[in-house]
Amino acid sequence: MMTIPPPTHVPVLLQEVLDHLTLPPAARILDLTLGLGGHAEALLARGDAETRYLGVDRDPEARALAAQRLGHDARLSILAGAYEDLWEDPQFLAWRIAQAPEGFDAILADLGVSTLQLRTPGRGFSFRDEGPLDMRMDPEHGLSARAWIAEQTDESLADAIYQYGEERASRPIARAILKALHEDRLGTTRDLARAVYSVIPREPAKRKGHSDPATRTFQAIRIVVNGELDRLAAALESAVAHLRPGGRLAVISFHSLEDRIVKQTLRRLAGIYDGPGRTAPVELPKILKLVHAGGIAPSEAEAAANPPSRSARLRVAERLP
Repeated sequence: MMTIPPPTHVPVLLQEVLDHLTLPPAARILDLTLGLGGHAEALLARGDAETRYLGVDRDPEARALAAQRLGHDARLSILAGAYEDLWEDPQFLAWRIAQAPEGFDAILADLGVSTLQLRTPGRGFSFRDEGPLDMRMDPEHGLSARAWIAEQTDESLADAIYQYGEERASRPIARAILKALHEDRLGTTRDLARAVYSVIPREPAKRKGHSDPATRTFQAIRIVVNGELDRLAAALESAVAHLRPGGRLAVISFHSLEDRIVKQTLRRLAGIYDGPGRTAPVELPKILKLVHAGGIAPSEAEAAANPPSRSARLRVAERLP
């Protein structure tokens, strides 16, 4: 029987991450979204024999494939879990005390859905292939997308699609989805896409060069099912608290909602006030120094070679003494 090789992870903004996460001797690195280990492999190659790398991921399949790819490297430890829940995890705290008592030199977060998840029909993330309507990054916990939809009203579903997908046709789309559910026509990813197309036909959008009309709705439901934005700001604050002075946090986001939270959180921790009026009502603590305040986008060459990178943006900040 022929063995199918694991999918290859093409790390987004890899060179930019390597350029900005400079590693001292015996570096301590925390990867909040290990995925298939593309960034980890490159960072470990830059580290010395005393480097220690902790990779965290909620997806059991991703952890298994990362271990298959990198498991020979004794400097790597892999921990199951979501970065939002990491900071009080006993296993994390034990590793932190034993391996990084002074904090981390580099922390990386590559946010959003992974290529592995999108390209595995059985995970239910993409409408390009028929698959169960699931969308959970950790398929062992939480409600599937279909189960979550079944709990919604027209109004609550429309609000979620508008808020997290920035979809202007959210209300008729929500009604079409729930109509399909109640008529027992909402079991797969293609069923969900067809409900969207009944409101926004696919072919006219395609002819005009627009993105697929189902994209925003799928994004919105995926974000809600996985709670991707619920505690992002708090998780970033916790990450900064675990940096040693001079250590850097690098965050890669893939859509405007994520990037807005990352940008605002890092600016606030850098003592920059973005609220109403010219001055903050209280003095903001200055914990970080922003590196490339406007963020870093992929080069034209990377965007052409790796289309999923086109919407990516890297933001980097350095912990002050």
